[in-house]
This record gives sequence, structure tokens and C-alpha cells, in this order.
Amino acid sequence: MNRLLHGTACLLLGFLFVQPAAAAEPPVTSVVFAPGGRSVVAASQAGVQIYRWPDLKRQRTIKTAAANLHSLAFSTDGKRLAVGGGHPAEEGVVEIFSWPAAASLKVLSKHDDSVLAVAWKDTSGLLSASLDREIKLWNLPESTVTHSYKGHSRGISSLCLLADGKTLVSAGDDQSLRVWDLESAQVVRSLNQHTKPIHALALRPGGEGLPMVASAAADRTVRLWQPTIGRMVRYIRLPVEPLDIAWLGNGPHLVACCVDGHVRVIDGDNVTVTQDRAAIDGWAYSLAVHPADGSVVVGGAEGQIKRIMLDEKK
Repeated sequence: MNRLLHGTACLLLGFLFVQPAAAAEPPVTSVVFAPGGRSVVAASQAGVQIYRWPDLKRQRTIKTAAANLHSLAFSTDGKRLAVGGGHPAEEGVVEIFSWPAAASLKVLSKHDDSVLAVAWKDTSGLLSASLDREIKLWNLPESTVTHSYKGHSRGISSLCLLADGKTLVSAGDDQSLRVWDLESAQVVRSLNQHTKPIHALALRPGGEGLPMVASAAADRTVRLWQPTIGRMVRYIRLPVEPLDIAWLGNGPHLVACCVDGHVRVIDGDNVTVTQDRAAIDGWAYSLAVHPADGSVVVGGAEGQIKRIMLDEKK
């Protein structure tokens, strides 16, 4: 990402001095709502920051073991926060914090490259995915790795655990989705219709019938899948690249944040864009949907974090 340095020049004793402005804040790479929806947690190279909802007043910053943070996830009971990150090409780190005290409980570091995604299996099991092309299932009480999942040929960017608790979907830079049997750590099938790296996955909540997962990729498409049978249901190509996606409640609509700083609401049944809203200046890297009020929080370039109210009629 380009950074512009601004300065004020003055001529003093025949020399030209340039006074640079304060450095811009790093981009917000992940946002999640805390249990209850009264605060937002955001990750960046500045650490983990907590914002009050809905006015987004920054309340505190949590220092972390890793300098580069990419993923946040609350445990199924809401009592712990997992933070994924690391040191590029050196080490991948997952740090577990208590919530709401935000005290560091443990640091897990068996990956060889940055951790880009974390997902809770249950209160004692956590999945982490890394640029080292591996997924690990952690036994948290013992701080040990129960299984390693190997099958991607490039870094893994996103994880999605299906409601059955037995099936895992992963995606990454090799342009594919992998469907895994969680217990055996074996690939059940590979889904390869994307033509560029995949940035994000999102499981449609609730609903009847087969599970549905959405994927967003650098080929500018959002694709809808039934991963348990290996079927791509439909897709939409956006005008710009989507970087993150989430479902809006139990209905057919998704929201995507994109490289132009906009959020777009997509009707998943008709694969049409029903809303296109400017959110931030520059790239919008991450988003989350509030659990009750239907609004969206968007994080992105230069530390920006914004609340977007969507129209009631999608």
C-alpha cells in the first residue's frame, strides 16, 4: 500500500529542512464484535484495540506478543479471545486472552509463518491457519497440537467450521477451497473454480438444507458453495476486489468490503448488488455485522474504523 509522507519545508542557514508529519496508523486487518455487541475489537500492527459501540470511541489498546496481527475470534462461550498473527517468514503466533479482562493466558507458536485465520472448535479446541500452508488443531488445556492439516499448496487465508462440528472448510492463495474431515485430518474434496487467491469465507447461519459457504477472492467474485457435496451454487462478479464478507442475519444477503473502500450488499439468491455504500478512504480490509442492530463495522487503511447503517430494505 502506498504511503504519502507530508512535510513542511523551511529554509534555514542555507539548508532545506523537511519536517515529516506523524506516521499514519497501520491498517485494521480484522474486526469482531465482543459478546453482547457493546464494543468492537480491532487488530492491526498497533495491537488489539477496543472501541465502544456505537460511537467507536477508542477505550484501550492491548499489547500482543506478535507485531503483525491478522485474525480475531471469540470462543464459543465468549470468555476468551484468540488473536492470530506472527512474524512474516519466521513464526506464526496465536495468543489467547481472557475476556473481558484481556489478560494474556498463553502464546502458541508452532507455525513457521504468520497465522492469517483462527476459528474455535469448542471451548478447549482452536484451529489456526498460516502462510506456512498448514492448519493446526490445538488442545488448549495442554497447549499441544492434536492434528495438522496439510493439503494447500500456498498460504491459507480463511477457515470456516460447519455447524456439524466435523467438517472444516479452508481457502487461500492457491485459489482453492479444501473441505476436511476434522477428525481424520483428511481432505474430503477440493473446489477450484476461483482463478485468483481467496481472501475470505463465511458460513451462512441457520437455514435449512445443506450448509452454504460464501467465498470472496481476488478474481472479484463472491461464490456460494454447498461444500458437503462439492457444489458451487452461483456466483457474482463485483466491479472491484472484495477483501472480506459476512452474512446479514439468517437471510440470503451478504455484505462485502472492497479495495475501493465501499461495502456492497449482495442478494445471494439473485446474485445482484442491492446496495453500494462508501465506507472509508482506501482499502477496506475487514468487516463485522452487529448481532442485533443490523449495522456493519468496517476496518481498513490507516487505522480507519467506521460504522455503516444499511437500508432496511436490502
